Amino acid sequence: MKFVFTAVASALLLSATPAMAADGTGFYVGAGIGSFGLDFDLGEGDDFSGDDTSFKVLGGYNFNQFVGGELEYIDGGSPEDWGVGIDVSGWNISLKGTYPFTEQFNAFAKVGLIAWEVDAFGISDDGNDFSWGVGGGYEFTENFGARIEYQGFEIEDTDTADLISASVIYKF
Repeated sequence: MKFVFTAVASALLLSATPAMAADGTGFYVGAGIGSFGLDFDLGEGDDFSGDDTSFKVLGGYNFNQFVGGELEYIDGGSPEDWGVGIDVSGWNISLKGTYPFTEQFNAFAKVGLIAWEVDAFGISDDGNDFSWGVGGGYEFTENFGARIEYQGFEIEDTDTADLISASVIYKF
């Protein structure tokens, strides 16, 4: 079901977008891969600390060259420790601020909300919590770029939930 929602949202973004204006406004889509880490206290002095390969798909709209909004689906994989894997995924919506240093290079920060789901030991839990991120991007052409990013998620009952990723971006 999550794949269907992602495919439909991507198709709508692709079909409903005007050409990217020279002032930096417009729609974009992208995909990334990275490492998702999860740490929390198990009690009695034991800690869970695992990471796994992660991927994400994203879409967004830049209102101008400085401010935009972004929606991401993040699959955190199954971070594993003590022989136990924990499946983590979620939808993240953010307000993104960008500072363009040059026409090609920019830095950005974002704050938002993640609707997460965690599955472990045959038990599922979900919730909505604060998210944030920082990163930098490089525009290879007017429509194609790449970025690196660090994101933190305040997932309930975790000490740390974060994602380091590299993504490719296509602007319309």
